[in-house]
Amino acid sequence: MDELEDLTRLGLVPTVNLRRVVNRTVRSEIECRWGSDDFEGSSSEEILAAFDRGGGYDALKCRAGIPLSRNVFEQMATERHEQPLRLVAKAASGLDSFDLDAAHDLGVTVLSTPGANADAVAELTIGLMLDALRGISKRDRALRAGDWGAAVDGMPVRSLSDSRVGLVGSGAIARAVAERLVPFGAEVWVHGSPRFTAEEAAQWPAYRAENLRALLTGCDIISVHVPATPATIGLIGARELRWMKPGSVLVNTSREQVVPEDALDAALRDPSCGLGHAAIDVFATEGRSFSSGLASNPNTTLSPHVAGMTLNAMRTSSERLLAEIALFYAP
Repeated sequence: MDELEDLTRLGLVPTVNLRRVVNRTVRSEIECRWGSDDFEGSSSEEILAAFDRGGGYDALKCRAGIPLSRNVFEQMATERHEQPLRLVAKAASGLDSFDLDAAHDLGVTVLSTPGANADAVAELTIGLMLDALRGISKRDRALRAGDWGAAVDGMPVRSLSDSRVGLVGSGAIARAVAERLVPFGAEVWVHGSPRFTAEEAAQWPAYRAENLRALLTGCDIISVHVPATPATIGLIGARELRWMKPGSVLVNTSREQVVPEDALDAALRDPSCGLGHAAIDVFATEGRSFSSGLASNPNTTLSPHVAGMTLNAMRTSSERLLAEIALFYAP
């Protein structure tokens, strides 16, 4: 509601998608004060239908990675609409579900808030590491089923204090994870972009791994923190997963394309592969149509792509995005 008030104060006239608004009082207030619609944001067809119903919109603001292909951009930016699209604003960092080349070609500005949710993603990353090592969710399920023996199976376990953690990526989230691992006593290695030089690494509470193979073969836990780009798609596939240490853990809170689900599922089911457990927050198919082979794999901890969804992170993202939107519409 505060966000809608802020947008209104900028002179904008919001129309709200009510699909995820479950509180009836909030829904009613939105319907009374602003325009509203109800559609599935993960569907290109429903997005375009909503755009047509409204006669077009000057701007589209979202939080999730909605599918904006070249075809979608072309249909929303066409002059046949009373108001063709000029701006897409996402209160998050990843833009891999947007065809940015198409947006550029059509003159559509794309805004995002990289780094605003770094602390939130880092927190869940640490939580997933702890669950993978300590079996928290697995032991909880066993106790609820009345099986004490299964609940204490596999004890004693490895802790973060006697683990070497490898971070793939050297951005804001990886840095936040590295800093949070220090109090646990973990040794941290980082394999980053070419910009992550020895001089840059000296400012981190971590060691710099010379290459990906050194990181995968040398660490007990691997945590992935890179965007999905042509250079990172399939970065850790079947071959790379076989490099990992026996009993090792992989955590992915970045994008499924970086560590493909099918390769990960196969590696976890292969006794000859060292990988012992995977904790995953991102999937190829998400939302109401969610499906994944990892869901039936006993050596996994699954999370529904919520790493950045804390109150503080969402507030920070909204505030930063609002400032960018204000600049876009400034005279």
